[in-house]
Amino acid sequence: MNNSKSRHAIIVIKNKENKYLQYYDERWDSYLFLNCKLYDDSNNEIIKEYVSKQLSIDINKITSIYVGEKVHTKFSESAQREKEYQHYFYDVKIEGIDSLLLDNTKYRWYSYDELLNDDRIKKVNSDIVGFIKELNL
Repeated sequence: MNNSKSRHAIIVIKNKENKYLQYYDERWDSYLFLNCKLYDDSNNEIIKEYVSKQLSIDINKITSIYVGEKVHTKFSESAQREKEYQHYFYDVKIEGIDSLLLDNTKYRWYSYDELLNDDRIKKVNSDIVGFIKELNL
């Protein structure tokens, strides 16, 4: 692992309407894709455990598939400087996702067009939204 980069998994979860699950992040003041830091090579298990914990879902109902990675530089609002990120993208399927009841203040479903047209998401997360399209997720 290259310690000079921040390694993060971007967790892409879609429902039957092809909308993307987003959570509200107070630090970024925006809805974002679920994500977590990666520390070793057991990434699929880390992803499944994280999703299970965040959404209170049985881990056996979750599958995680690595799709690709992107290395890029962007401004970090929390660090107030440019940082290099290494993002690993995972397509996550959850059995019964369409019947999942979500807290509407913390989680929302967004279509791709809604992600593109939300001013705050454009400002802080347009790179990730663009990578989603590039990777056909």
